[in-house]
Amino acid sequence: MKLTFYAFLFLFINCKSEPIPVKKEIDYSKQFTKIKNFATKHNYNQNIAFMVDYSLHSGLSRFFVVDLKTDKIIDKGLVCHGSCKGDNQSDYAKKFSNINNSYCTSLGFALIGKRDYSKWGKHYKYWLDGLEKSNHKMRSRVVVLHAWDGVPDEDCYPTSIATSWGCPTVSIKFLDRLDVILKQNKKILLYSFDGN
Repeated sequence: MKLTFYAFLFLFINCKSEPIPVKKEIDYSKQFTKIKNFATKHNYNQNIAFMVDYSLHSGLSRFFVVDLKTDKIIDKGLVCHGSCKGDNQSDYAKKFSNINNSYCTSLGFALIGKRDYSKWGKHYKYWLDGLEKSNHKMRSRVVVLHAWDGVPDEDCYPTSIATSWGCPTVSIKFLDRLDVILKQNKKILLYSFDGN
């Protein structure tokens, strides 16, 4: 069964680049304002935040590093969404949940927590502490920010990437870039939302 599982995952990791259709730049000003207001009210980092727009196709960069002082996206990368035990396809996240063993992504504000050992990627992860009713079980569900070598480094739309068991899973190179930011800054928020 383990071999079958890895064979199934292999179908998703060969994410080949194809031209991305030209589309209008997405205006995230409302999300930036929401993050800044939440950070100020609860005394979280007011310079840098992470943000994921789960309304986007999984083959497009939808995990963003935001400079809250300039309202600019300063880095971005691909990120998996939860499979919800097959209810979500690999292209778009349609279902979200905070229920234990749901394998779904949770939406809302979370605090990036302690750096710890992981069996995935380069063997480190960051714990996530959900700060809202929609995601307050993230730690007990072991929903963490981690890397996996099956996540590509570049956009590959219209090809999809793999789904996760609810974790925001990124490429190893992207997590290494996030790691530099997380080592230099404390109390960084991760805001996950569905822009639809």
